[in-house]
Amino acid sequence: MTASWIRMPILALAATGAIAASAVAFAQAPPNPPSRFAGSVTINGAPAPAGASIQAKVGAANCGSAAVFIEAGQSRYVVDVPAADGTNAGCGTDGATVTFLVNGVQAAQTGQWANFKLSELNLTVGGAATATATATTTGTAAATSTPRPPTTGSGTEGSAETSWLLLTVLGGVALGAGATAAAVTRRK
Repeated sequence: MTASWIRMPILALAATGAIAASAVAFAQAPPNPPSRFAGSVTINGAPAPAGASIQAKVGAANCGSAAVFIEAGQSRYVVDVPAADGTNAGCGTDGATVTFLVNGVQAAQTGQWANFKLSELNLTVGGAATATATATTTGTAAATSTPRPPTTGSGTEGSAETSWLLLTVLGGVALGAGATAAAVTRRK
């Protein structure tokens, strides 16, 4: 009988710790999604070569990069510009102007940061401008059916680790709640 009375405070303490840990996890907001830009790329009126670098900037801050790839015979890019936060200071805020550099040369087009839409923005550098300079809403990034090569600087690194942490905390809460319920049932 004495052993069960000793175990009950320990189980209650474990449950309290698990609940406190889950409160900390829930208090942290998820990161703001990036703004995604995609389109064709031309240099001096010709399609950009595969592997050409695309750099996205907001003001002086470097806020994403990608490489040109060939899709259906067309030079294309996809770059995610992360939201301004602790790890991406100076990057995207609603309506911020995003400039693009192709192989280090500024493109004639700019975009506006908005993480609720996919902005199609065809980039041109030098020579004849064969691409349109207007960003248009084409749906969400999830609606695209063509696989895209990975981009860097998206600001989403660590999301798998965050998911595992959240699952671990929730598992601890569930175990703590179950242990508390078992202790209360035994007591009755």
